[in-house]
Amino acid sequence: MEIPFLSPHPQKIRSNNKTMKLPMNISVKSNISKDPQLIFLKNDLKQLGGVKILSSGGFQISLMKQKIKAKSEEAYTLEITSKGAKIKSNSNKGLFYGIQTFLQLFLLNEDGKIPLVLIEDCPQYNTRSFMIDLGRSTFSFEYIKRIIRILSRLKMNTLHIHLCDDQLGGLRFKKLPLGKENPYAITIAELKKIVTYARKYHVTIIPEVECWGHAGSMIYHYPELLGGPGMWGGASFAIGEKLYELFDKVFDELIPVLEKDCQIHVGLDEAIWILCKSIPEEKKKEYTPSTLVQRIYEILESKGKKYKKNIKMHLWADHGGRPIPKHIQDKVVVQPWMYFECREDDITEKIKRFSGKNKTPFLMGGGMSSRHYHGHFGATKIWCEKGMKSPNVEGVTICMWEGNDLSSHMAGLYGGANCAWNPKAPNLNYQKNDTYREKSYGLLEWYMRTWQQIFQDADTEAINEDRGPEVNRGFFCWGKNAGKEVAPTANLTFERDMTDAENMEQ
Repeated sequence: MEIPFLSPHPQKIRSNNKTMKLPMNISVKSNISKDPQLIFLKNDLKQLGGVKILSSGGFQISLMKQKIKAKSEEAYTLEITSKGAKIKSNSNKGLFYGIQTFLQLFLLNEDGKIPLVLIEDCPQYNTRSFMIDLGRSTFSFEYIKRIIRILSRLKMNTLHIHLCDDQLGGLRFKKLPLGKENPYAITIAELKKIVTYARKYHVTIIPEVECWGHAGSMIYHYPELLGGPGMWGGASFAIGEKLYELFDKVFDELIPVLEKDCQIHVGLDEAIWILCKSIPEEKKKEYTPSTLVQRIYEILESKGKKYKKNIKMHLWADHGGRPIPKHIQDKVVVQPWMYFECREDDITEKIKRFSGKNKTPFLMGGGMSSRHYHGHFGATKIWCEKGMKSPNVEGVTICMWEGNDLSSHMAGLYGGANCAWNPKAPNLNYQKNDTYREKSYGLLEWYMRTWQQIFQDADTEAINEDRGPEVNRGFFCWGKNAGKEVAPTANLTFERDMTDAENMEQ
């Protein structure tokens, strides 16, 4: 029997080509008291597989948290015999991932049989992230919860939430005016619930607050902080003490709702460098892009102490890199990006530039740009294949910029999740005589649609219902509101005397 298309594909599968009839009377046990994984598995077997759950006997599935030889806490082993299945891992997270693989073997069969296999599996990358853009589109509380469930099915362990941009403020603060102009913004209270909900599915939330460029929705409320336009339009902050005072307040509201060990992305890309005009000439040399990174880092450190949180700061690498003070280079995570498969040379150059034993840890930025209106994972595949030997790579982020249409972009997440877990998986190999990838991408989407039909969290109609109206770059796309702005921030223009500005594209 051929092994079903597994997503993501395990590192090692041993099979003697034997099968058994799909068991419909199953008992499940765990050596963990009140094991939450037990509940997930029972519910999925009943709801998705029509299985009768027994208190004992029948085909027995054993969840065993115990020491196994593995490089990652997310590793697991799965053995299926004619008598039952055993899933072993050092952690609850590993057991959960083993369950996902078992469910695919159980549910994605075509002949009513399940293969008898031994699987040894672990991820290539520790961080496997998906990014959604609340700064240019709308994501409801229920929609984000659905995305978290989809990520967990694909063994993705991080959701990067880009909270604000020029067009929209996607988070409504309680004490600050930010986000109150956007009727679709999630609240601080909802973000706290999202963090808690994600934890159940072994997903970490990384919120992003733009701290230099892409600042239009924040400057809407604080026009005195306008420095000038951004690199691609929009707005950049004027750098100075008033800006740092604002971010002290922003992070004072944001950090309390996060986990004890948390990560925060601070943007810092695609901006124009200009200082507040109130800064005396003799003081200007104290304000540089490097000290900007330092000051934001210090604000986060102070909030970490105040709220007893361990905070890791992330920032975009920008087009030419980002100057980071030497004494914090090993304490932050920098993220270069490229979203186009045709720019493989650029991806290769960036991996070479950022890789090194004594260099700053980095995340690879793949996924889909604002010019990808359908799912694409070609660039993600290149990042993941070429980053395998880097000693300081943390993982990869699959970005979905500017829109909220996950259904159309699902192949980018589905294929990218495969790359992030196992870049050398045989089911990711491009077919021969397929110059334009038409056969290869089409086949992967065929498998993806079968997966979606079984795992209904990823059902297209359900996704679209939770999503609501499609929004791109702050404007409704279709229907009676087509072309109308979501919030007044969506169509702002910013002008200022740029005589002293310095373009930091490098």
